[in-house]
Amino acid sequence: MTSSPDVLQAAQAIRPYLAELLELPDADAMRQRLELALSATANSTTQQAEIRRVLSVAEPTREWLRLYLEEQKPAAEILSLIRTYQPLPGKAGTVESPRYVCPVASCHQTWYRRDAAAEVPNCPIHGIQMVRESKV
Repeated sequence: MTSSPDVLQAAQAIRPYLAELLELPDADAMRQRLELALSATANSTTQQAEIRRVLSVAEPTREWLRLYLEEQKPAAEILSLIRTYQPLPGKAGTVESPRYVCPVASCHQTWYRRDAAAEVPNCPIHGIQMVRESKV
């Protein structure tokens, strides 16, 4: 169990990072609830429980609190640990869908095949089957 001074210290340390951890309205609301919890004159156990409850409402602040208290990470490093982006493994690239057009020259109806099992539709205007556009 973490001591009350540690939780109070965590609550003070997270305050500058709330705007980066949460969207603006949520960050402002959490900042206000945290201020109320910090200014409460309840006993330390009740205050610690309230601070934990406030910070555990959102996943980013819950993770920040865990890293600060359990893993004892410095406050300045936690944001970069939470915001780290790691792409999926493997070769990245764009996937192009074949484009189909109405064979009538003046028609501008198009359709993209996004699934190989999808049947090519008819043009909604002319009622004839659309054809794959040739790549030039």
